Amino acid sequence: MERVSPKFRFKSENSSIISRNHCVLFYFTSPVILDMADTLDVHQFNCSICLDLFTDPASIPCGHNFCKICIESYWDTSELSRCPLCKETFYKRPELRINYSFREVVNHFKSLTPSPLVKRKGGEARAGEVPCDICTDVKLKATKSCLVCMASYCEIHLEPHNTAAALSRHKLTEPIRNLEDRICKKHEKVLELFCKTEEKFICQICAETDHSRHQVVTAEVAAQQKMIQIKRRGREVELMIQDRQKRIEEINHSMKQTNENARRQMEASVKVFTSVMDSIQKTHEDLIAEIEERHDTEQKRFEELITELRKEIDELEKKNVELQQLSHIEDHISLLQSFSEAHTLPPTQNWPSIPVNEVDFLDYIRTSLISAKEFIKTEIKRQEVTELQKVQKFAVDVTIDTDTAGPWLLVSEDGKEVKQSPKKHKIPSSIARFTEDTFAVATQALSTGRHYWEVEVKGKSNWLLGVASGSLKRNERIIPCPENGLWTLSHQDGGKYCALTKNPFPLMLPLPPQRVGVFVDYEERQVSFFNVLAKTHIFTFTKCNFTGKIYPIFDPCLAAEKKEVAPLKIMIVKITK
Repeated sequence: MERVSPKFRFKSENSSIISRNHCVLFYFTSPVILDMADTLDVHQFNCSICLDLFTDPASIPCGHNFCKICIESYWDTSELSRCPLCKETFYKRPELRINYSFREVVNHFKSLTPSPLVKRKGGEARAGEVPCDICTDVKLKATKSCLVCMASYCEIHLEPHNTAAALSRHKLTEPIRNLEDRICKKHEKVLELFCKTEEKFICQICAETDHSRHQVVTAEVAAQQKMIQIKRRGREVELMIQDRQKRIEEINHSMKQTNENARRQMEASVKVFTSVMDSIQKTHEDLIAEIEERHDTEQKRFEELITELRKEIDELEKKNVELQQLSHIEDHISLLQSFSEAHTLPPTQNWPSIPVNEVDFLDYIRTSLISAKEFIKTEIKRQEVTELQKVQKFAVDVTIDTDTAGPWLLVSEDGKEVKQSPKKHKIPSSIARFTEDTFAVATQALSTGRHYWEVEVKGKSNWLLGVASGSLKRNERIIPCPENGLWTLSHQDGGKYCALTKNPFPLMLPLPPQRVGVFVDYEERQVSFFNVLAKTHIFTFTKCNFTGKIYPIFDPCLAAEKKEVAPLKIMIVKITK
C-alpha cells in the first residue's frame, strides 16, 4: 500500500486491519517510515490553539491550519472571524473543510511516534476510580473516556485512539462514570450539543427537531461560556470571602471594644457601688454612734435619777423612824417641844413632773435613710448625665417625611418641624400617609444599631414622641402602645406625662422637659427618653418587639381639636457637658 502526500512518500511493507468496538484500526510497521519519523519536528503537526497534534486539520484562506473544532470554537467566542496567528480578518466567516491529505500525514506521524502511554501500564482501578471497560481480568484505572465508543480505556487500550486515523476523530474526555448518561434516551445519540434556551444537553437530532428554534451551541462552547460565568462567580465569591473576612475583623474589633467597655463598666460599677455602700455604711455607723450616745446619755440620766430618789428615800426613812419615836413619848411637854422639828419633811423634788418615758429611736433610722437616699439620688443624677453624654454620641440626622403627614399637619420644607394646621387642607393621596391620626414619621428607617435625636417641645401642651413599627396601619385610628407597634412618650393637657403602655404609665417629672432626647438600641430592644436640659432620664421601654424597620414618630397635637401653633422641632444635638 502506498500513500503520497505533498511532502512525504510513505511506504508500508505490512499492513493489517483490526476491528474492535466497531472501530477500524490501521497499523503501519515500516522501518523506512520509522527512520523518517525521527527527522520530523513534532511542532509542525501541532495546532496553535490546542497545542496538540492536529485533529481534522482545516486550512483557512490565509493559509494557516488549525483543528477544525478548535478554529470553529475560537470564532464562536469571538465577534470577528480572524486568524489567531497572523490576525487577518475575514469579513465573511469562511466555510471550513478538512484538509484530508494533511490529516493523513498527521495521522501517519502519530502512528510512527511511540506513545508515552504505552510505557506506563497504569495501576489497578481502586474504589471511586473509573475502571477500563476493555480489561478482562484485572481492571486497570481508565485514563480517558471516548464519547463515540461510549467506553473508558486504560493507557494500553487507549493507544489505538492515538495511532489509528479512523479513531483520531473520536471525542476523548477525562474518565467518566456512567457514560450511558451521555446518550440521548430518545435518539440514542451522543449528547454533544447544549440548548441554552432550556439549559439542557441534547443530541444532533434533537437540535434539528424539537430544539430547531432554540439557541443551540456545542457543549464545548457552552462549557467555555460557563467557564466565563464560573470565573465571574469565582471573583464574586472571592469578594464575598474578602467582605466576610473584613466583617470578621470588624467583629473581632467590636469584641475587643466590647470587652474593654465591659471592663470599664465593671470598674465604674465597683467604684459607684463601693461609694454607695461606703456612704450607707458610714451613715449606718453614724446612726449607731448617735443611738449609742443617746442611749448612754439616757442611761446616765436614769442612774442619776435613781441615785437622787434613793437619797430621798434614805432621808424619808430617817424621818419615818423619828416620827415613830415621837409617837411613843408620853410626856406632853416633851412631845410638843419635839413635834415641830420631827413633823417637818426633808427637802424633795416633785417627781411626777420629771419625764421617765422610754426613748424611741425610729426617727433616727428614718433620718439616716433619707440621708442615704439623697446620696443615692446624687449618684443617680451623675450617672444620668454620663448616660446622656454617651447616647448623644449616636446622634443621627432625622427629617420628617411629608408624605406621611395627614391633612391636619404642616411640615416645614427642610423636614425639621411639624405643627398643627389651622384648618384641614388638601394633600396628595399616599399609601404612606396617616389619614386617621395626627402622626408623621421620619424618612430614615432604623433596622440595626444605635440612634439618638432630640426634639424641642417648648410651648407645647400636647405632644407624642418615640418610634413606630414600619408595619403600622396608616388608614385607621391607632391606640399608641407597644402591642400596636408604638413605643412612645406623651404630654397631655399641659400637665400629664405618660409612657403609653397598654395601661398608660404616669410619670412624675420634677421638671417639665423643654427638649426631649430619644435613644434607640435596636439590638438591645430598648427605647429611652431623656430630659436634655435637666440632664435626667425619663423612661425606658425594654424588651421591645421590633420586627423589621422602625421609624421615629411625631405627633404635635395628639388630637385634631387641640389647637396649638407651636411646632415640634428636630434639633441639632450638642454633647452635654
